[in-house]
Amino acid sequence: MALTGSSAYASSAPMTEYEYGYGPISSINNDWVLAGGYMGYGNPSNLSDSGFHATFNMVMKNGTAYHMHQISNATLEDVTMDGNNTIMQGSATVTMRDGPVSNVPTTWTINNNNTITISMDPSKINAHFGDTPIYGIEQTPEKEMEFTNLMSEDSEFMDKWIPLMVQNTMSELNIDPGNISGINQSLQNQSIN
Repeated sequence: MALTGSSAYASSAPMTEYEYGYGPISSINNDWVLAGGYMGYGNPSNLSDSGFHATFNMVMKNGTAYHMHQISNATLEDVTMDGNNTIMQGSATVTMRDGPVSNVPTTWTINNNNTITISMDPSKINAHFGDTPIYGIEQTPEKEMEFTNLMSEDSEFMDKWIPLMVQNTMSELNIDPGNISGINQSLQNQSIN
């Protein structure tokens, strides 16, 4: 999708023609919480040379009925500007319980280069995502760095968080923390399995 930024996507079009966007998405629709991430790219001079993909979890507010969805195979048919907002219309494939639903009319709106709304025709997907759009944040490397810097300012928290994260990761990979040289063998075993 024609989002923000310049991309290094391999194609016959010059790389500077591409625009891209990515970031987290989330929504609360009735009794459901939805959260995940999205990525999109586009070539403004050739709308057919665009793509969008989102993967997200969906779960009831009480923690039950956890499941996942994807939005993919997007086609872009029209891009308009409304002030500082970019409105992109097209269609996408949405994974549902009974299988993927193709050609779901979809509108992506980038608001002031800071937020995204994803609106899908509810009649094509049994109003599964409720009656409001899926909302997200337009991310940039600069915004991510600012966020990371602010998080790392809490050194007391980070001093505890980093060892816990490393310990958990090593445990999940079945790596003995006393034998770091076992990482390669463990990773090879994981790949074989």
